Amino acid sequence: MHGRSSAAAIESSSPDVGWERRLERVEARIEHLETALEGLQDALYRHEVLDEENISELQRRMDPEQIARNLSRDARRRGL
Repeated sequence: MHGRSSAAAIESSSPDVGWERRLERVEARIEHLETALEGLQDALYRHEVLDEENISELQRRMDPEQIARNLSRDARRRGL
């Protein structure tokens, strides 16, 4: 086993060093996942707000009184 790296030799000589490195890697991965999750939550929130605005606009346009006003305005514009 002469081909072992110095890092492997250090890890085998001190088990705590190996665990510390593994823990650091896990913590870094968790931080990355937390950041990704926060980005996803932000994107979902923005999408929800946009959907609510679009639904409100559609409801306003579909209001019978609004449709009547729009038809009347269009008829006047066309000279009908």
